[in-house]
Amino acid sequence: MKTDPLAVFADLRKGRPLPGDTTGLWSYPALVVMRDKTLCWLCLVLPIVEMRAKKRTALFRPRAAVTTKAQSRLLVHYSDFRTAHDPFLALPWDKPVAMYPHKSIAQMTYRELADAEKQLLTSYGSAGSAFVATGSLPEPFREQYLRLTHPIFLSYLKHLAPAFVRALATPVLPDLAAAKGVTHA
Repeated sequence: MKTDPLAVFADLRKGRPLPGDTTGLWSYPALVVMRDKTLCWLCLVLPIVEMRAKKRTALFRPRAAVTTKAQSRLLVHYSDFRTAHDPFLALPWDKPVAMYPHKSIAQMTYRELADAEKQLLTSYGSAGSAFVATGSLPEPFREQYLRLTHPIFLSYLKHLAPAFVRALATPVLPDLAAAKGVTHA
């Protein structure tokens, strides 16, 4: 039975079936290949504070990492960075690291963003197959992922999903940061 990646990601963002506090802004899944060649989704959760008057949302350092089997609700690993290993110890919990929305989506309507997100999520099947087979990602997937993903997530994912971030950078090299406006924390 084929699983609908839109429904799976919607359930994950709602915290189903996850332990702990998973409220906040979720990254789009980064692809991670386990030792047994199982493809997994790794998502980071950033706490948020809405600033309604400014029509912006403050983003804070990652609260948790959620790893599931790709396009599945099957939890492989959950890490709450406050209570478990924290790979970002130097980052304070109480200082915003970025604002949402980011530049590449700021002018999109809600409908345009939802359509672009649907396009990205439905391309995970073929992107995952390519990633497992060759360690690379199809160009349309890379472009859409980099367009929709808040750049702050990339600075954290480079530590937790380095092969995926390298695949995003190819062939956009030599300077992904300059080309896509990525800033590193």
